[in-house]
Amino acid sequence: MPVITCLLVSDDPDDHQGFSEASSEVAEDAIVLTILDSQKALQFLKTTSHRFDLIFLDLSMQGIRINMFLKSLKDDLQYHAAKIIVYGEEVEFFRIDDPTGIAFFKKDYEYSELRHFLKDFFTPRVQ
Repeated sequence: MPVITCLLVSDDPDDHQGFSEASSEVAEDAIVLTILDSQKALQFLKTTSHRFDLIFLDLSMQGIRINMFLKSLKDDLQYHAAKIIVYGEEVEFFRIDDPTGIAFFKKDYEYSELRHFLKDFFTPRVQ
């Protein structure tokens, strides 16, 4: 079974722990890389040859320019297959110019809700 790689872009230590633990419980083959700064995450994504299966993005991060970040991902053809999941308050989600193909999860979550939500993204892909 191939490894599922996830990028978590968040400056919240609670989210680091929650997403990492929930991902590993839902899928043994999941690896989560965390980057604390959205600009550094964009730089990393542009320079790495690795393509992530899932990208989690915290809408409430300090200094995030969400529309620029998402446009960069959507413009990069190598990320068209990645599932993009943003989380935060609904009002932040509604500020996204083009939410097409983006999943949303509320920031005020219980751990069990996060695990349940992530199960849909870690289900085996039919080839």
